[in-house]
Amino acid sequence: MNIVDETIYNLLNHLPECSSSQSNHSKHYYRSIFASNVLQNFNKEKHPHRTMGLATISKPDPTHPLRRRQNYTELPKVIPLIRSHRMPPIPRLNKQNDRNKLEKPSKNFIEYNIDQMKNSLPICPRRYVVLDRKGNKFLIDGSGLQKDFIYKKNYGKIPRYLEARKIYDEPSNSNFTDNSIVLIPPEERLCLINNLKKRYEDTFAEYQRLPLRLETASIIMKKKDLTNELDNIERDLDFLEKHQKIFIDNSNSHINKD
Repeated sequence: MNIVDETIYNLLNHLPECSSSQSNHSKHYYRSIFASNVLQNFNKEKHPHRTMGLATISKPDPTHPLRRRQNYTELPKVIPLIRSHRMPPIPRLNKQNDRNKLEKPSKNFIEYNIDQMKNSLPICPRRYVVLDRKGNKFLIDGSGLQKDFIYKKNYGKIPRYLEARKIYDEPSNSNFTDNSIVLIPPEERLCLINNLKKRYEDTFAEYQRLPLRLETASIIMKKKDLTNELDNIERDLDFLEKHQKIFIDNSNSHINKD
């Protein structure tokens, strides 16, 4: 055995070679008679370079160099649109209408500025108070340090609401000489309050008897009327309980009697 024949590949485990019986047995595998037709139909719809196609651009010849604008494609010429008829021209303004127009009055801005300066009040400088040596300051006006309230027109006068209250509380006002205004007695006022409370209870009980689902128009209108009536009664009760003295205008009593 030569030294050359000794290699590392001889140490590997090789697969056993197929015997003649096995090779002869492989020839007897089943093979369909339509195998050739199947391969033919399978490769029938396959075409080389079908999507992109073959390159039809010729390769550049090195003996002929490129010329100017050789690879540029010429675009088609733009044909301008020619109309069969022209648009009518814009009508001109009538000169007579311009003459008839009223001329705007010219404004003299110089005189206007002179009058505005004469009527304007002089600008008074704003007064400040310096707090510390760093220069922090604040305005005197509105700070409360200056007694501006003594220069007001209503300084030292009684307020209007107190004068009106004084006139209202005077005992002479309760006894009117005129018969057109009548004071309601306290008994009648209490009777009105009790009647309104009783009426409120009756209307509220009727409101509670309404069904939960308002399906018809009559029930909806009834609910609306009851809510308006309850609001009016509450307003009258508040008015009677708030005011102790109530006067009635008796001037139209003869109309009600008739």
